[in-house]
Amino acid sequence: MAYGVVRTDSIKATKAGNIKSGRFYVTTTPTAIENGNIVKLDSLISGQRDLWKVVAPGATTAANCYLVTTPEIIYDESLKSTGALENFRNAAGQNITLMPLEVGDTFAVSDSAITQINGTDNPTVGKYVTPSATGTKFTEVATITNEVFYGKIIAREIYRGTKYLNVIEMIRVR
Repeated sequence: MAYGVVRTDSIKATKAGNIKSGRFYVTTTPTAIENGNIVKLDSLISGQRDLWKVVAPGATTAANCYLVTTPEIIYDESLKSTGALENFRNAAGQNITLMPLEVGDTFAVSDSAITQINGTDNPTVGKYVTPSATGTKFTEVATITNEVFYGKIIAREIYRGTKYLNVIEMIRVR
């Protein structure tokens, strides 16, 4: 199974800092999560001063969202193909890297990090992406209504021959 891939093209936090660390939870259970997904800060983990409990955004109007951008480290080097970025997933209970997004930031995520409109094959340039109401993937939408956190797909680029990355520019973040 191919997991989400993220590329941090021009995200202000890569130069200015403010990157956070966290662990993804579904209710009280630590859960695996893919890079390129969107999460919301919930609370500091008990006994930690800079490690956050993060959860699914839960609504298209969610604010305080972060992009999961953990560096891909794959220890099994028995096959070259096992080292491919789409084979990396953050394990349950593992600390993850969280990047805040600002207006004008551009980044790219693979098709598997976006739920397409009506299950179409590919995300479409010119459409918008918002946090999902039911999970951590972006949701592609044709128009914006009352969303407070969204970006626009501005390009699709070939990645590994037959796969694509969707370049997203953030329009509104709070």
